[in-house]
Amino acid sequence: MCIKKSLISLFFMIPSVAFSCPSLEGTWSSSLEKFDSFNKKWAKIDKKAWSFMSQTQGFETITFKSNKEMFISTPVIEVKMGDKTMKLPSKEEQISINVLGCTDKSIVLKYDRYGKKHISQLQFEDDKTYWEYMGTAGSDGNSHIREYYTKTK
Repeated sequence: MCIKKSLISLFFMIPSVAFSCPSLEGTWSSSLEKFDSFNKKWAKIDKKAWSFMSQTQGFETITFKSNKEMFISTPVIEVKMGDKTMKLPSKEEQISINVLGCTDKSIVLKYDRYGKKHISQLQFEDDKTYWEYMGTAGSDGNSHIREYYTKTK
């Protein structure tokens, strides 16, 4: 009986990952407003790159299901580059994900996309907003750029 009580006590004393992870479940939309607000102040982006990025943010939605998969949907986006206008095609992707770990403010995901392995850390400001760095470690172009998502349902 003493061992059983000790195990129960130990269970409540050890922090549980399941209890501290933010919830991904639901649909999240890219936020142009939050992208602009943070990146205009902090990111180092040249004018041409900023023009392109500011036209492509705010369209993507990501739906997470059971911390096992995400469904990414992007509509057709019309982008002006100088005198030319081009349309980026719509995309829909279903991607299996693996949660590598979390804290009460972040989740680290591992997944395959475009034939490459990716690891992303999602930083939660609250239960309705998260951000992640754009770009990849060790490459040019990251420049402290964040992409923001807000929960829609």
